[in-house]
Amino acid sequence: MYLLLLLVHFYNTVIAGADLNMLRFCLLTLLLVSLNVMANPRYSDPDGCLSCHAYQGLDYIDTEGVLRSATIDRSHYASSLHGSVPCKDCHRNTVDYPHKVENTEVDCSESCHVEEPSEGVKYSHDVIHDEMDKSVHAGGWYKGLTGGNRLEEIETEQDPSCRRCHSNTLYIAETQLENFKEAFDHAETECGNCHQGKAWMGQFGGHILRRLVGRRWNNQENNQMCVDCHGDIEKMRDVEQEDPETLEKHPASDRFVHSADSYAKTLHGRLIVDGSDYGASCIDCHAPEGWKHEIRSYLDPLSASHIDNLPESCGQSNCHTYSKKAINSGFTETDMHDLSLLGLTKFENPFVDDGLFKSAWFWSSWPLLLIGLVFIIGSIIWWVFYRTTKKIIPILGGNRFERIMIGRKPRAARKNPVAKKTTKPVAEEAENKTRQADNGPDEKGA
Repeated sequence: MYLLLLLVHFYNTVIAGADLNMLRFCLLTLLLVSLNVMANPRYSDPDGCLSCHAYQGLDYIDTEGVLRSATIDRSHYASSLHGSVPCKDCHRNTVDYPHKVENTEVDCSESCHVEEPSEGVKYSHDVIHDEMDKSVHAGGWYKGLTGGNRLEEIETEQDPSCRRCHSNTLYIAETQLENFKEAFDHAETECGNCHQGKAWMGQFGGHILRRLVGRRWNNQENNQMCVDCHGDIEKMRDVEQEDPETLEKHPASDRFVHSADSYAKTLHGRLIVDGSDYGASCIDCHAPEGWKHEIRSYLDPLSASHIDNLPESCGQSNCHTYSKKAINSGFTETDMHDLSLLGLTKFENPFVDDGLFKSAWFWSSWPLLLIGLVFIIGSIIWWVFYRTTKKIIPILGGNRFERIMIGRKPRAARKNPVAKKTTKPVAEEAENKTRQADNGPDEKGA
């Protein structure tokens, strides 16, 4: 009604031809009103769900013993990626109030309300679900894949939930905030020529302009997401791997259990820890370009880490392009999870994994072990049979050498002549006694 009155007033003013200032005033008023209408922000809680769920302390333990929370932080949710999405857009089975717990489940594979502008179709998680369905992380299971409102993960579940890796994070991650501010200052000048209003800058601007800071996760963050699970040695020991051909399950090998530690010792792992983007992350090798959720077993012929696909995987993104040539086929045999990089003493059962027997360190240690064994056995034989049965007489050096070869008294005798015991032949001693008897007692004896 107010707009209609303004239009009538504007028409009458123009018809009257009268006042230029009044014409300017009307145009300005119309502009402000139209901007106000376009800038009306979307209310994310039209059904009033937060009238209850905004209360603190709505934590509970479900039938599986998992701690969950029904409390929603209004300000945090409004600033998150789904901040402008009404609750019922995801919780579609909730129709009554008060609602039943079993009607609150969310299926991430269902279509979203967001319409992609360039193609005019609604965005859907179906593609991601199809990827996960082929991945070792899902195994065809996706019911409850979102993890719901878990505060803790179920320790007995091997397959991760969506929420395990994708929390409802803010538009701009804290680590990217400074980069976003710099990009936003520039975008406000360029985009602001056409787009105005708090709603666009606050809601749509944040959602769109965060793309200016690049990808949401760098290689370090990508790896940390994997290490959160694969770095837990005890948890990995409980994993059962499925053979893609026989579908038989068997305990995980030591190579799999310690994969995070062995990768960290490689050049790629050290580069990423050092903050360099030149190192290949876990996702770069284990998932094809553009299919980040389809992580298959390395035994699967369709896996990016399968031996037949390594030349293509290593050569992606202009990395090791020479690996695609037959002459460089040996390059792809490099083990990125070599147990010998960690040391054998680290493992309880180092000889269980067949990969250990392929290690160059393992085979080169055998000759050294045999040589050492020969020395040990020889030393034992000498100690038992020869150590005390034979007297060792030096040919050179010692008292014998000085007395016979040089013809002088040994050095020990020269230093301590009193200690040396002098012995005379028996014949010489008898002769002296005879001489004394013939001559009679000496003067001293008299």
